[in-house]
Amino acid sequence: MNPKKKALPQQLPEGYSPAVKPAILKIAEEMSLVEQPRETVVEQIDEFCTIVDRPEMKLVGYALPISYESRGYGGYSGFEHANCILNDYFFTKKLVQEDDLSLLSGLLGESRRSGTITTVRTEVQGDGNYKVIAGYEVLGFEDLPEYLPEYTELFTVPACRYAKILINETKRPDRKGYDERMHADGYFIGKFRQDTGYVYNSAGVAFNTYDETGDVLTKYEPVKIPADDSERYDSIRMKVVSLPEMKMACSVTPPDAEEFVIFKYFGVQNQVFATEAAKYYLHDYYGFPIDSDQPGKISSCFGTRVSTFDGLPDCVEKLTVPGGIYLHISQLEVNGDDPSIPYHVAFQRLNEMFLSANPRYQRDWSRHVVARFRQANCASVFVPLLLSSIPASS
Repeated sequence: MNPKKKALPQQLPEGYSPAVKPAILKIAEEMSLVEQPRETVVEQIDEFCTIVDRPEMKLVGYALPISYESRGYGGYSGFEHANCILNDYFFTKKLVQEDDLSLLSGLLGESRRSGTITTVRTEVQGDGNYKVIAGYEVLGFEDLPEYLPEYTELFTVPACRYAKILINETKRPDRKGYDERMHADGYFIGKFRQDTGYVYNSAGVAFNTYDETGDVLTKYEPVKIPADDSERYDSIRMKVVSLPEMKMACSVTPPDAEEFVIFKYFGVQNQVFATEAAKYYLHDYYGFPIDSDQPGKISSCFGTRVSTFDGLPDCVEKLTVPGGIYLHISQLEVNGDDPSIPYHVAFQRLNEMFLSANPRYQRDWSRHVVARFRQANCASVFVPLLLSSIPASS
């Protein structure tokens, strides 16, 4: 008898997907998170900065809304305390030290997550308000444990082009990067923009990566080359608001002074923060000009808002910023922002970007522009407005 012919394997229909994924496929997918490159180099800008394209990223992490109006009143005045609940850097440090990230890491398991910690800044509203999610990149949101930690959220970071900046704060010999995050921010908002022409891309999401000890490794800022001015300024947000009269404890420098007014105030700020008058406004800085005794010239002022002038030290001036209607100009960036953009809009593009489309208002030249500084850079500018005598077109 002829031996039985072996049955040929049945051809599977295109797009076939078994109800139970074969183990070998699942293992391959799990390995891909580690083995596949997660970004494509587009351009090497300098030793510490690269332009890269990154695919979509899925993140599981702890979520924390961050707002300057909920930062905790009457707290400590040192820099190490000023930002401890205000940004992703200190939030991540806390999660590492308290073993919250170790808990999440163990629940996800090595096969589901990446090895580095990622913090993403989402729901950015401008003026230092956003939500941070700190956790791990995962292959997908399927098959996650039901018992994830409290306040855990799932978030998908869209594919985008990024400026990737290396940071090496602990000066490890096996790593390259800026030894201070502020130096990296200074480069990004200054020389990087001047040399490359890139601007912030509001379609992307900024994020940082850290090692398991909480040591920051990289800073990723979404970038693009703007096609026109509308794209160049599309991260700007403008809103007409009413400000109260504000009392300021500040330092003042005369016109053409060599001393930088900000550094002058930093030298005495702790004496202000130690007073009862400043407890609601710790590290909430304002910069503004005042008319000097030299015709046509102004003096520069920088300081902190206070509740009262009572009890303030003699080392600061006590000045009042007038209240009224202002146009609040802010931007969607966080720390990687370009502080010159709100100023440029306020002084060079106010007509084309706001007044021409809002004839109810006109610039009030009897009051000066006020800048509010948060998280080191200038987060927003307030331009004084008047209700126009010109009736709006029907």
